[in-house]
Amino acid sequence: MTTTINTMVKQNETAVAMRPSYARLGGWAALSGGIVMLIGAALYFSSGADLWLAVDGSDMAAYLTAVGGVKTQLIANLTFWIVGVLMLGTAVNALVNLCEQRQALAQIARVCVATAVPLAIVSFIAMMSLVMQIAPDSSPTSLAIANTVGWIGIRADDLATALIIGIAPLIIALAARGEWLPTWLARWGYLAGVVGVFSLLVLYIPGLSQLGFIIVPVGIGWMIAVGIFLLRRR
Repeated sequence: MTTTINTMVKQNETAVAMRPSYARLGGWAALSGGIVMLIGAALYFSSGADLWLAVDGSDMAAYLTAVGGVKTQLIANLTFWIVGVLMLGTAVNALVNLCEQRQALAQIARVCVATAVPLAIVSFIAMMSLVMQIAPDSSPTSLAIANTVGWIGIRADDLATALIIGIAPLIIALAARGEWLPTWLARWGYLAGVVGVFSLLVLYIPGLSQLGFIIVPVGIGWMIAVGIFLLRRR
């Protein structure tokens, strides 16, 4: 009996000692992942080749032509996104480990990133295939392939984005409220969740799909803010 109690005490002491490590890991991963994703976004939007607009506007030929002049930039963009999404997935897993009072609820966030991270990477590889294998060819066959692959790529990314920087922050906010997450960050997490759901709903409303991009500043902003908060916390 005494041995069992001593073992439990040691396990608890180990868990307490590990929490600062999870906080540092979560802080650095959230901050770095958010910055890397923003760098990727800057490369994407400055390229002038918008795959979402091409798919939704049925103008794939113009997209493939535009890609021909900015291939290197888009490859860099997608590479940053692949690295960034891995960092954000690491961050969410670390944040889940900080939640003790509602650990079961926090596990939902882990399921979200376990689903979303590989989905996002596949979507980025699909987009990269358009850049490296098809563009700038706009023959009928190439257009048919590009429209299908492009649609799969952007919709997989839309779902993964909503899960990683929308639903996951919402779950973390619900699980960590009143524990280690301050009220203002919890409310920001709730907002990210609402915007994440909104970004998926507008996909089915003609002409409004571009509004879904609002999840990027809200969700990535939350990740960066959480990272800074954890790194500044003693």
